[in-house]
Amino acid sequence: MHTLSERNTKTWAALILSGMLLFSMNTPSYAATTTSTEALTKPSWTSSSLMLSEVNAQEDVRIKDIHAVPSKNLVYVHSYQPVTKINSKTTLDWNLDSLQALDATTGKLKWNVIFHEKSGPYTTYSNSLYADNGTAYVYMEYSDGTKKVYSYNTSGKTNWVKTVNAPSDLYLMNNGTIMIASSTGPLSNGSVRSSISLYDAKGKLISAKTINGAVLKAGHDRIVVDASKQTKVGNYWQQAANPKVEIYDLTLNRLSFYQFPANANTLGDGGGESLAILEDGSVIMRANFDNTGNKLMGFGSDGKLAWGRSIAGNAFVQTAGNGYTVFTGQKLELYTMKGKVTERMFKDKQDVLTVVDQTQDGKYKIDFANTGYILDPTTLESIHEYTFTSSPEEMKGYSTYTDDIIYIFKDESLSKYDGLS
Repeated sequence: MHTLSERNTKTWAALILSGMLLFSMNTPSYAATTTSTEALTKPSWTSSSLMLSEVNAQEDVRIKDIHAVPSKNLVYVHSYQPVTKINSKTTLDWNLDSLQALDATTGKLKWNVIFHEKSGPYTTYSNSLYADNGTAYVYMEYSDGTKKVYSYNTSGKTNWVKTVNAPSDLYLMNNGTIMIASSTGPLSNGSVRSSISLYDAKGKLISAKTINGAVLKAGHDRIVVDASKQTKVGNYWQQAANPKVEIYDLTLNRLSFYQFPANANTLGDGGGESLAILEDGSVIMRANFDNTGNKLMGFGSDGKLAWGRSIAGNAFVQTAGNGYTVFTGQKLELYTMKGKVTERMFKDKQDVLTVVDQTQDGKYKIDFANTGYILDPTTLESIHEYTFTSSPEEMKGYSTYTDDIIYIFKDESLSKYDGLS
């Protein structure tokens, strides 16, 4: 399920409208192709260990993100190593964060950035994202309370650094701008104020605005905001289960708002993306209604509610392009905002949790216990079917796919599989 922030483990499920007329469309099912399964026997390379030795980190390397940049022959790995306070002079547990760039042909380290100086503050939270041209944006929170956004080029040089005054999230928009959404959290009455700033690739401020509410997600040319007041439970603030959702465009003008009814709960059901923005600016959200069950809600590119669609409570939702999939049991269904396109049945043995991912280049990826699939996002037809014959467990590593190549992180190293034809 989509996580709004590592600081907040509550997730947004999709939103529902009671009594709404659902789509009921007769659509053709997926026709099986003759794509053969490709056996990935061994990687073309495996990198050296990405474990850093700057401090005595006794935990394994953990991955924030892997991102390939084929045009620059690079693969980024944003990782961190937890450091316990008993092994340092610090008063808190912390993370040793790094951004490492590997040569995509050889797997050799080209450069790295370590977000810690021996005499300086240590990192407590981080996040990263990447532009199509390979520019890396990294957000860091430090133990001394400072918070910074870094921009790096593909040579590892700093383009610019911004200091922000409150906890923030980063988003890349479809016009190449980087959006920083910052909020200090609820005021005494539960209301939230957020600062939204849009910068170009050179770090020049394009526009800024302070709004009522917390940014839930932004992407393409839309910004989705929860404008509800929060409720204090003990020492913690809790989001509204039935929020008032507002949708903004890139000019920071509000397009629409929708107040969910009292019997809607958007904070917990289902798997996959519970809030997603499609390429055309449409928004898909999920929720559970008392005595009704899970539904998806579709908001058109104008920001207005267009439909509601019932789904199973255990359905896994994933978007790509201008469509979305619903995976339930062995059935994968493909929809657009207009309705169902097709479906496909899989007979493969499933893992304990089999999920559908969007690949870096906008396709669907689904890994079963022994076989994996790369699927066309408009037809669900197989682009690749593969298996790791030497070790099916390879499928369980953190991975990314783009341009017929799979990169998998496991046992402290990154491996490249380019046997897909």
